[in-house]
Amino acid sequence: MSKKTQNIDIEVNELKGKSVPTWEVVIPNKKAIGLIEKVDGRYRATTAKTSKILFAKSLESSINDLLSYFALHEK
Repeated sequence: MSKKTQNIDIEVNELKGKSVPTWEVVIPNKKAIGLIEKVDGRYRATTAKTSKILFAKSLESSINDLLSYFALHEK
């Protein structure tokens, strides 16, 4: 049985002052889903709740991976 499709509003905020380009993915007025860092040409996403690490080739793919992981495992 699959879950019902649901839209999730998010914000992607670039964090300044980090040694590598870093973005925070947040559900407005609720909580952070995770952080994305660009390391060695790849994007490394770390989930906020369980600290799982996901790798992707683009920022958009990394955001989608975080959202998918959140919807399936952390929601």
